[in-house]
Amino acid sequence: WEEALPEFLRNSDQYGPLLAFGVFLALQLGALAASLVLGRLATLRERSEPASLSPRVLRIARGPVVLMLVLLGFFLGFLTLSRLQLSYLQFLTDWDTALNKVWLVAAIAIATYACARLLDSLVTDYGQGLAERTETQLDDNLLRTAKRILPFVVYTIGALVALDSVGVAITPLLAGLGIAGIAVALAVQPSLHNFLSGTYIVAENILEEGDYIELEGGPSGYVVDVGWRSTKLRSMMNNTVVIPNTRLVDSVITNLYTPTPAMNIIVYAGVSYDSDLAAVERIAVAASADVIQASEHAVKGVEPFFGFEEFGESNVTFWVFIQATDRIGSFLLTSELVKGIHARFKDEGIVINYPVRKLVYPAGNARPPGFTGPPPHTPDRAEDPSP
Repeated sequence: WEEALPEFLRNSDQYGPLLAFGVFLALQLGALAASLVLGRLATLRERSEPASLSPRVLRIARGPVVLMLVLLGFFLGFLTLSRLQLSYLQFLTDWDTALNKVWLVAAIAIATYACARLLDSLVTDYGQGLAERTETQLDDNLLRTAKRILPFVVYTIGALVALDSVGVAITPLLAGLGIAGIAVALAVQPSLHNFLSGTYIVAENILEEGDYIELEGGPSGYVVDVGWRSTKLRSMMNNTVVIPNTRLVDSVITNLYTPTPAMNIIVYAGVSYDSDLAAVERIAVAASADVIQASEHAVKGVEPFFGFEEFGESNVTFWVFIQATDRIGSFLLTSELVKGIHARFKDEGIVINYPVRKLVYPAGNARPPGFTGPPPHTPDRAEDPSP
């Protein structure tokens, strides 16, 4: 660059700074032109081929290219000034080495960012295209894991290249990082375990956002987010529950949204021993069928299923089985079914007994055995107000 400058410019107090400004201005105009051209090309490609990957690639490349040209204008303009043999600019020569390192680091950072964005777009495009048309779910699960790991790998490589470009020997650094990594891994073992557990959850497709899950002996709720360290649930009380991923992996999870959101509900009840059990079954099934047809929370294609359970203390116990559309619907449908069966039994005269305690005293004993208080008052016929 210094040799490319003409002799009269290097020694000219008048034209030298103008040349530096011209270089800076030319690259700024080039950045503006690149922004307009890439934006226009992306728009045209998006109109002609909306499903193509090229419009997204052009839009991703637009920002880094423009930023690279802008920074290059500052760098070359400063470099031009530092190479001019002007007395009042001699102090800029001492900044050349530092400026070169800053430029290299900035260029590598921009390239790394563009590469990470491009890889993420490629993975997303593959997931929205080919992966959805395959029969296996393995590639879909691996894509989510790849989207987590790829940015970390790309930025790590970019950082190592940047350190090497400024003269830092990365071989001893890698060896030191290996030893330090073991110590750090031991220190952050819980966090690392949570990260690996989260990756396992995503890869195995155990649960997805929007699923309703229940943990053995723990909380339940809708899955809001599966993060690197923890998973967030929204409970039935509309509160956020944060669960470490290791807790999820080590627990028995019941996913109430797989294979479908529909879930079964069972309502237990009992009728008197004097009831006609055949009529009880017919009326309960008819009431359940009416509830299924009337309720928006019931699965229409599933018929009610009825069965007697046992001879209870006061009633013959039975159960009715129907299916609700989802978890919230199961609560509302259970309430509607209980009301429907109770109303039909009341209309048909079917008795549902409830426990009644009856005290029986021995004949001729005014007081029960062991009772030390005064005998209960028995009103005379004259005092008895009843007819």
